[in-house]
Parts: sequence; C-alpha cells; structure tokens
Amino acid sequence: MSRPGQDPVPGVPEGSAAYYALLFTPPTRRSAIAALFALGQEFDQIATRRGEPSVTQAKMRWWDDEIRRLVKGEARHPVTQAMTDEPSLVSIEELLLEMAACTASLAQAMAVADHEKTIELECRRGAALMGAAAILLTGARNVDRILTPARSIGAAGRLTTLLRHEPDLSASRHLLQPEARSGLDEGLASLPREYRADLAPLLIYGQIQRRRIGLIDNPQEPGSRLGRAFDTLSDLGTAWRTARRATRLEAPPDIREKKT
Repeated sequence: MSRPGQDPVPGVPEGSAAYYALLFTPPTRRSAIAALFALGQEFDQIATRRGEPSVTQAKMRWWDDEIRRLVKGEARHPVTQAMTDEPSLVSIEELLLEMAACTASLAQAMAVADHEKTIELECRRGAALMGAAAILLTGARNVDRILTPARSIGAAGRLTTLLRHEPDLSASRHLLQPEARSGLDEGLASLPREYRADLAPLLIYGQIQRRRIGLIDNPQEPGSRLGRAFDTLSDLGTAWRTARRATRLEAPPDIREKKT
C-alpha cells in the first residue's frame, strides 16, 4: 500500500496484456499487482538501455539488495514500498530475486547479441513475474498447485511479446509461435479450477496474449486508427468474457480442460 508523500508507482503501458489484467484485478489486490508489474518495467528499462556493463551490474546489485530489504520491511524505492504491507512477501522473495538475476544476465546477453540466451532469460523473467502475481492474488495458498501453470503463462506471454516486437526473431517465428501458443494453452488449462476466480487477472493476461499470437502474421497497418480501435475493443471483450468465466470457475474458451 502506498504511503502519504510517497512517489506514485508508474502505471503499466496502456493496451498491454498486463494493462487489461490490472483492469480486472480486485481493488484489494490492485496496488500490489500494479507494483509488481512496475518492478518488471524497471528491470525492462535497465536491460534495454544497454549502457556500460559495470553500471548495469551495479544497478542490479542495488535491486537485489532492495528486494531483500523489502521482505524485512525496509524498502526504499516507491515500487517496492508499495508492496511493503503484503502478507505474501516471503513467498515471492525468491521469484523477485530470480527476476533480478535474469535481468542482470539479460543485459550481458543483449550486449553480445546472443538471441537464444536472451529469449531464455526473458521467458524465465516473465515466468517469475507471473508466478509472483499468482501468489499475491491467492494469498500464497497452495503455491505448489498454482506456480507451475502461472510460470507457463508468464514465459509464453513474454515470448509472445518478443515475437510481436522484436524483428530479429522473424527468422525463428515458425518455431517459436507454436511454442508460445502451447505454453499459454498448457498454463491456462492447468490452473486449478477452484482458484480461477482469484486468478482471473492471470487468465486475462494469458488469453490476451493467446489472441495476439494469431495477430502476429496479420498485423494492422501502421497508423490505422480503425484497426487500433478494433483491437482495443477485441482485447476488452476478451478480458471481460474471461473474467466472467473465471467467476464461474470455468476455463477460458477454446482451452482444453485438464484434471487439476
């Protein structure tokens, strides 16, 4: 929870899958989930600025220490301060540290254009972020049952984002697209039925990314206002339908049910 006089936590990019997930996050959970997404953005910026390696490593050492301070109730950054009062902090500490470690290694992989390693680290970081989100949304109940599908959704969702925005991956798209779709389907189908209402934001994130995989080969023309408006309405409709199905403890449409 934010404290008086504290700098505001930055918002997630409008139109992103995380944006629609946050729209349908219950008010009691929204501050913590928004802060978690903002932490992911902080790490994104550090990894993609491609400054001096020594500076990047120094920043990530600071963040590693900050995460450890967060769990002790000694956070200094606005993003981590917004999560200070969360009772599930101890349960997500390792996942936050994994995000930080992946970011430090990611900056090095990007500096030498190691695309294979970059994809691996990006997916691991996305997996850790969505794993932490699932724990915060459920209050750390039955972590073993929710963590694997949540990580699958996070990794595949991140891969989908990379496929949509990284031209260097176009040559590997025919291999990576099915992998992303399979990861999303597996994660969405495997989320325990009794937790679907609590995990509605995670289901929404996965369904939005799943819809966007199909748009990779049919992108809207740049500058098409009508196309952007249609995409926004489609994403909002997908989010709303997924949230309604989650309240009825149903799997998202077109996802094969699995025993959980």
